[in-house]
Amino acid sequence: MTRLRLLSPIVVLAALLVLGASDRAFPEQLKSKLGFFVDMPSGFSLKDGDGASRFAFTDPEGGMEYDILAYESGRFPDAAALASRSLGKLGSSGDSTPYSYEGRKAVFAELGFALDGVKQKGYGLFISGRGSGPSKEDSYALLAYAPEADFEAYSDLILSCLDCFSIDAAARRSPGPLSQFTLEWPPKRDGEKTVSLVGGGSVPLPWAEAEADQEAQTDQREYKVLSAYANETVLWRDAWARFYRMAYRESAARLDRLALETARLVPREDPTETARRILAWVQGFAYERNGTGMDFIPPLAAAYGATGECDSRVVVAAIILERLGIDAILMVSREYSHAMLGVDVPGGGQRFEFNGKKYLVGETTTKVGIGMIAAGMADWTKWMGIELAY
Repeated sequence: MTRLRLLSPIVVLAALLVLGASDRAFPEQLKSKLGFFVDMPSGFSLKDGDGASRFAFTDPEGGMEYDILAYESGRFPDAAALASRSLGKLGSSGDSTPYSYEGRKAVFAELGFALDGVKQKGYGLFISGRGSGPSKEDSYALLAYAPEADFEAYSDLILSCLDCFSIDAAARRSPGPLSQFTLEWPPKRDGEKTVSLVGGGSVPLPWAEAEADQEAQTDQREYKVLSAYANETVLWRDAWARFYRMAYRESAARLDRLALETARLVPREDPTETARRILAWVQGFAYERNGTGMDFIPPLAAAYGATGECDSRVVVAAIILERLGIDAILMVSREYSHAMLGVDVPGGGQRFEFNGKKYLVGETTTKVGIGMIAAGMADWTKWMGIELAY
């Protein structure tokens, strides 16, 4: 796939073609009857499989494949046995490493095998189900690969496919299975960082630099995936929404401790006032742009450093609000090169209609009250809503 020079997410959105909402042609997220979820890259389609225990997806150009295979509980004693059997059947060479995913035994493996005479290269994840009796989970083999000659061009997309899998609903707000291989989850937070809180004041919270690095690496990878869709005329909307969902998913549980501290400082019985205070908190962040080319400060770094531009602040606010039980969305605009918060709470002011709800808007980079928006940005047809929480 063509790789583009990395730009700000808002700048890339501004460069894309103008299309109506009716141009959305592909599902954003897929749920299996077996209980797992995948947030597929935009435009991927089902190539083969039985639709029950075997799924083979391919990208829009047909250059790579992503396979999900489910095996009935008890068929393999553990993930290592599943990996050994699967890799043996493929005739695959490469290193394998055991690790833990969501408290389950798992194996990460390099893939190298021949398919119809063509050398393939990629990665596989093998995950053991857990539980007993009727609640037993299936085990899974996730295989993402491309012809060896095209591997470098597809490497980010291959990794993204593996990381978009969630074994159950609870796993959808934890880092993905590839992220948990790269850095153990939950991480060891041996350090400490003083964090500014809602309403002023601060508190020292556990901190690990490796965790912030992992978050940044995931977001950089997902931005490279998004950049590959910049010239698409149909798929860009879903690709854009997925970038923010993947960033949200990588960081949501990492902010749980901060959300707990916030819960002690806001009137939980008054969701509107809670939203106001959290909005005022992110409005006080220092305006800073990411110097790596992505121009999106990852949520953990943004929240703990009290810094970031519009979309970073919105995602931070949405994560905290969601943890407090308040429905919030991200609003982005290509024409205005801007992002805002939308909150489903009572109160007067400007509202944005999305998915059957009317969200009270929140400007995160200017110190104005909730429900207020600049007159020059009030054309709702120029805004796109993105539901972040699962």
